[in-house]
Amino acid sequence: MIGLCVVCACGVWTAQAHAQEGAIALRADSEMPLNKPVRSMAELRYRSVMRQQQDFSCGAAAVGTLLRYAYGMDIEEKRVIADMMKVSDPKQVAEQGFSMLDMRNYVQTLGFRGRGYRVDMTALRDLAIPVIVLLNLNGYQHFVVVKRAAQGRVFIADPALGNRIMQEWEFAPAWNGLVFAIVGDVPVRADSGLMQTNAPTLRARENAAFAGGALPPQLEFGPARWDLF
Repeated sequence: MIGLCVVCACGVWTAQAHAQEGAIALRADSEMPLNKPVRSMAELRYRSVMRQQQDFSCGAAAVGTLLRYAYGMDIEEKRVIADMMKVSDPKQVAEQGFSMLDMRNYVQTLGFRGRGYRVDMTALRDLAIPVIVLLNLNGYQHFVVVKRAAQGRVFIADPALGNRIMQEWEFAPAWNGLVFAIVGDVPVRADSGLMQTNAPTLRARENAAFAGGALPPQLEFGPARWDLF
């Protein structure tokens, strides 16, 4: 139990937090307690991100992040890893981790379409759904989810580090120019924490897609590039 002292305009409040319950009870004098839910910094950092549990599992966790938070699947990383291993080369996975081809083969078993594209930074800024990219971070190959890119920044859901922002100048040289998108029969959840809803252009594109009843290819990925696999 953690004792806290909270000062407000009405006087001094005493607060007690039960870490296991994720709530703080505030009490002023003899008044009834006021329960306020709280979240730890770790919870906020990994909000809408599947955290990788193995050194080699960033690819599986990135796929799991999209399946769980973009399409609402009730899925855990352990299941993603086990099922991806069934459609992958175990030796190659042990040496290099999962590949985008492994991702495609896996999501197809779930009824999704996996699409790989080569795009540039300009196209990345126009993406309408979150995608998976591979970054070379000081020689370490690491899969992350790009939620959006805007105003010189790239917003990332990182299975190892959680939600973070990279400047374009540091992102561009680490990125190989490929994106992997998972597409389902229904659009990405509008309330997904992975979706950007502030940019007017993306909002207009989303509204147009919903009005048509489906997401046309150019609205799924932004500017079209060739399909790699």
